Amino acid sequence: MKVKLLKNAERDQRIFILANGPSLAQEDLTKLRNEIVIGMNASSLLEQKFGFVSKYYTVTDQRFLTHPEKGVLAKKNLHDDTIRIFRSELQVYDDANFLSRTCYVRTIGKNGFSTNLSAGFYFGCTTTMLAIQLAYYLGGKDVYLLGCDCRYSGENPRFYKETSPQLEDSFTSTQIFNIANAAPYFEKRGGNLFNCSKSSYLRAYLKNADFCDL
Repeated sequence: MKVKLLKNAERDQRIFILANGPSLAQEDLTKLRNEIVIGMNASSLLEQKFGFVSKYYTVTDQRFLTHPEKGVLAKKNLHDDTIRIFRSELQVYDDANFLSRTCYVRTIGKNGFSTNLSAGFYFGCTTTMLAIQLAYYLGGKDVYLLGCDCRYSGENPRFYKETSPQLEDSFTSTQIFNIANAAPYFEKRGGNLFNCSKSSYLRAYLKNADFCDL
């Protein structure tokens, strides 16, 4: 599937991005049933529980295709209508049965923001950055980040349980830098990038919104 087919597919719509921080487990995600959702990594675990479907799903981490526990999350757990947007390097690990609904996007570099996913994306040390650049490319106006805590402490740094949690404290500053620098791109065309996590380190850098009030 060619990513250029997605350009402005959701023009002027609001979009919700599901990062995987612990705060995501505290939200009533049944509210997403009639919304445009971009999921990532393990967010597919929540779809059946809360009765919503992610229209788009992003992965940049190889473990979600090769890890014995996580590999199923990017394949069997997804709804048949979900469009997958993956880092191009992951294609060699992916299941050929998903080729017709997967866009493989090449990496340009670490720090930056791509307005054209056909040219590639900046990874920013977090899958959330691919999701944000996708939301922009889709033409989304107001974009809301759920579970984007940017905190990696303790045994459960994410909303789901992991046998061997991977902490990413050394990348936190890079993640915050890139996510915060994405906001002006939405503002220039009359939109916004909102943080909805009350415990997120992003609260000092992005506009904040209460998911319950939306």
